[in-house]
Amino acid sequence: MKLWSCAGLLLCMTTALYANMREVSFYCVKPAAAAPVLDGDLNDPCWKNAMEYTSSYEYFKPNPGPGKLKNSFRMVYTPQGLYMGITHYDNNIKNLRITVTERDDGELWRDDCTEIYFDSDAAGIGWRKFVVNAIGTMMDIWRIDGAVIRNDWNADGWEVKVKIGKNAWYVETFWPWEALGKKAKSGDIWTFCHVRYAWGTGSFIGTTSSPGGNYAATSNFGFLCFMEEGKQINMQELAAELNKKVTPPWCLALDQQVLYNMGKGVQQTTLNTMLTGQQKKVRDIIKATQVPDKYKKESAALQNELKKMLQTIPPSVQLIRSLDEFARKAEQFQWKTALEKDFN
Repeated sequence: MKLWSCAGLLLCMTTALYANMREVSFYCVKPAAAAPVLDGDLNDPCWKNAMEYTSSYEYFKPNPGPGKLKNSFRMVYTPQGLYMGITHYDNNIKNLRITVTERDDGELWRDDCTEIYFDSDAAGIGWRKFVVNAIGTMMDIWRIDGAVIRNDWNADGWEVKVKIGKNAWYVETFWPWEALGKKAKSGDIWTFCHVRYAWGTGSFIGTTSSPGGNYAATSNFGFLCFMEEGKQINMQELAAELNKKVTPPWCLALDQQVLYNMGKGVQQTTLNTMLTGQQKKVRDIIKATQVPDKYKKESAALQNELKKMLQTIPPSVQLIRSLDEFARKAEQFQWKTALEKDFN
């Protein structure tokens, strides 16, 4: 009888639904009524009106958790080119590592710096990479394809101003369209990734704006959509576009709306619906788990992990994926405790 109860539990255990799901990043950039003044102060009217993006993920991990660094960026465009304003928050601002002063020095990544990638073809083959440290030292690289990388290339007209504040450092930058490969028009979709390197704690910490996105994983860059002022995103058109460019399973959240494809076509739901389902899944597993005394401490640790997760990760696809991973761990714990109950 005990054998059957454990076998039944094993059959009921669910596979992590979202474990291999790609979380797709999507950014909108709209035209500025007036271009900002490049001075490192992000107080121009265009920045106040632009959409702010703050998502931060662990760097160079295929299934990343929340990033340990807080970042913020905005973008606007004009007929002349693209502008970007970045805030890198830092509680160790006096410990910024700043050593490189020569342009195109290959050691620039060893400083506190930001890396910005654009692929105007959204093909995942080439990119244009721009690196800036906390005193404005610049480096630019053009990867034409997997075999040809132009380290000697300089982006004509690229401008940068950097400012160090009390608890953050700021980057304000401009690229003429020629430096990015083409002039964007309303409706165009590029791919893009913002990466930050920090050394203030004495060891390397990296974050990326696009889960899994880095110089070696261009297919994980986020999507950058150029839109006219006042125009709204057409979810059906976006779903069709993503279905052509992203291999399932994937998921994209835009405010409270969620598009996802688990291999059976694109579907639409709400963030709250997905979160409610994941939270119920976790609660059901915990409720059904009978914990022997020897596992009480481990059970308490799991409960604390869940509590911290719900307190620190805002409602997002990242939270859904984190809950899904937690459900997998909780199921393994449930199975272990069932074996203890039935066989010991």
